[in-house]
Amino acid sequence: MLAALSVLLLQAGQTPSWIPPYHPTGPQILVEVENRGSFVITTDPVHSPKTVDHILRLVRKGFYDRQRVHRVEYWVTQWGAPASKAKPLDSEEVLGGGSGTQLPFEVSDVDFVRGVVGVASTGLQVGGDSQLFIIKQDRLYLWRSYAVVGKVTRGMEVVDRIQRGDRITRMRVIARQKDGG
Repeated sequence: MLAALSVLLLQAGQTPSWIPPYHPTGPQILVEVENRGSFVITTDPVHSPKTVDHILRLVRKGFYDRQRVHRVEYWVTQWGAPASKAKPLDSEEVLGGGSGTQLPFEVSDVDFVRGVVGVASTGLQVGGDSQLFIIKQDRLYLWRSYAVVGKVTRGMEVVDRIQRGDRITRMRVIARQKDGG
């Protein structure tokens, strides 16, 4: 009965009430998307310290600036391949590319619900590199499968408007602000 109710809630776009709220408290990243607006990711160094440290270093170096979003589906948006700046989005260098650093897999008990940000990898429970994804529709079956970077805490409506090929104008670490959701 509980499983059937969960399926109905997920189909309706509602997170089941038994999912604990997720409020990461780490450094924040402002992501500016050309012609779309900006959103804020609050990172989670508690659950994924090595992953978050790596992503923050990439942001501070300007690694993500001018990259394009190469994957947009109804449930997920993804970017983080430097080749996307100039190569066709279907290129293997874009689909599998990154910064060149293979991270260890960091497991966490965070549910993959709307707004959660993770690091893409070559498979379940495999460490990733630089490609980030944002869950737009709950995907509870991904639990403990990908490292969690944090959560979009402001501007999820901007994430919902992003289209494949949109350019990340820039990403930067910002002073901590009050969360918006």
